[in-house]
Amino acid sequence: MTFRFKLFKALNGINLFISSFFLLMVLMSFMAGGGYQALISLVLFGAVCIHCVLSLYLQRALQDPSFVLKENTPGGVQIMGGLSILFGAFILLGCIASLSQQDLFIKEATSQLSDSQAAEIKGLIRKLFVGLLYFIILYSVSVIGNAVLSFYFLKQWKNRKDDDSDINFDLDA
Repeated sequence: MTFRFKLFKALNGINLFISSFFLLMVLMSFMAGGGYQALISLVLFGAVCIHCVLSLYLQRALQDPSFVLKENTPGGVQIMGGLSILFGAFILLGCIASLSQQDLFIKEATSQLSDSQAAEIKGLIRKLFVGLLYFIILYSVSVIGNAVLSFYFLKQWKNRKDDDSDINFDLDA
C-alpha cells in the first residue's frame, strides 16, 4: 500500500469513530429537546459519517477490482466530501478565533467565581480550554485531509475504470 492510501484508511477510521461519537451525542441532545442548533450539528456530523462510510466502499473498490461501486457512490463521495470540507473549515476557523481570544473565554468562565477561587483554577481552565481546542483542530484537519484524499482516490478509481488498467494499491510504490 502507498503511504497516501494508508493515510486515507487511517484518517477515515479515526474520523468515523470520532464523528459517530459526536453524532450520537448530538442525536441524544436533539431527542432531549435540542433546538435547531442540534439539528444543524446532526446534519453536519452525519455528513462526515456518511462520507466516511462511502469512503470505505471506495477503498474496497480500489483494493478489490472485482468489487463494484453503486452508481451513486462517486457522487455521494463528492457531495459529502464537500460538506465535510466546509464543516472542517468552519470548525478550524472557529478554533483559531477562539485561541486568539482565549483570555476573554477564561475571564467569562471565571466571572461567577470570587477572585481567590478564580486565581486558583484559572491555569487549569486555560489548560483544559487550549487542550480541547487543539484536539478539535486536529479533528478538523483530519476531516479536511480525509475528504481531500477521498477526492484524489476517487479520481484514481475513475481513471482506472476508464482505462481498464490495474493499479495495485496493495504494493509499495
